[in-house]
Amino acid sequence: MQEDRFSYQIFFERVFDPIALYRVEGESREVPNADRIFFVDVNPAYERVMRIVKRDIVGRNFLDVWPEAEACWSRIIVDCLRLGHTIHCEGESRDAGRYLEAIAFPLPRRRAAVIFMDKTEWKASDDALKRKQEELRALAAQLTLSEENTRRAIASDLHDRIGYELVVQLKMLRDLAGRDLPPDVRRKIGLLTLATERLISQSRSLIFELSPPVLKEVGLNPALEALAKSLLEPQGIKWSLRSRGTIGEFNADDAICVILYRMTRELLLNAIKHSGAARVTIIVNRGPGKIMVAVEDDGRGFDAGFSLEDAALARAAKGFGLFSIRERLQAIGGSVQIVSVPGRGATVAMSCPLKLRNGGFK
Repeated sequence: MQEDRFSYQIFFERVFDPIALYRVEGESREVPNADRIFFVDVNPAYERVMRIVKRDIVGRNFLDVWPEAEACWSRIIVDCLRLGHTIHCEGESRDAGRYLEAIAFPLPRRRAAVIFMDKTEWKASDDALKRKQEELRALAAQLTLSEENTRRAIASDLHDRIGYELVVQLKMLRDLAGRDLPPDVRRKIGLLTLATERLISQSRSLIFELSPPVLKEVGLNPALEALAKSLLEPQGIKWSLRSRGTIGEFNADDAICVILYRMTRELLLNAIKHSGAARVTIIVNRGPGKIMVAVEDDGRGFDAGFSLEDAALARAAKGFGLFSIRERLQAIGGSVQIVSVPGRGATVAMSCPLKLRNGGFK
């Protein structure tokens, strides 16, 4: 028995993490309160980290020693005895000036032990990592807007320069076609006229793909309708768009509409390539402070062997992918939800605020 006590004492004294032993007064059937907790013993690591002397606290009430301590540190002692198993918590400790993780476990005779782990450096690293992640998300979203600005500039140049020249050329060819010319010249003019008409049509399609004018001029809903028409109808996929809430009531920032438009385009392309869907429904819901765009398809859904997110990511491996969509949404305070049943299609719902925070990315 003396040897066991000696081994325990060596462990208690030499362990690097702070440990405190407590006694809780009262009947076992009572739910103890923090004012019933008393210090029995602490190890040298506790003295060092908590900046306190053992002889000054042993036998004293917890709240007497730490009157301004965060509630979680006494609550885990109470809860581990009340529930009869270990209790965990972590958080900032003003008294220690550190970020601590604590595990409390019950002992016989209404006693409890708590081991503390100093996670201050880990917390600082974790916070720094989260800040970097937020910066990367903001940069990814800003990249989408920069790309859109470049697309709009290129589309504008195509329309104003090449598009204008092609229209002028077509007018001249039609004028020539109306004149009395030799048959072989008329035939060549006819071929040139057809070629110019094709070029005008192709340039308009290219301009729309680069940056649909309707998105900026009319709004998100008409742009999504035009997008669905151009992407889905050539594939024989039926589509519809449902909406709730008007632009007049709930107008979204241009940047928000651009991001939602580009992400919806990627979801439609994924549905075409991977879902085997016969019908796609686009849903746009606007409400106070929020806008949601969802894409539903009646395709094959996700493989039963995948988790929903893994399956969605696998199906959207090219282009933005759902991971990138989620990152861009998080950068503007939004989110994405995925619902899929194998053999019964999938729904991807994107939700974000109507306005960018402080006029920009967070």
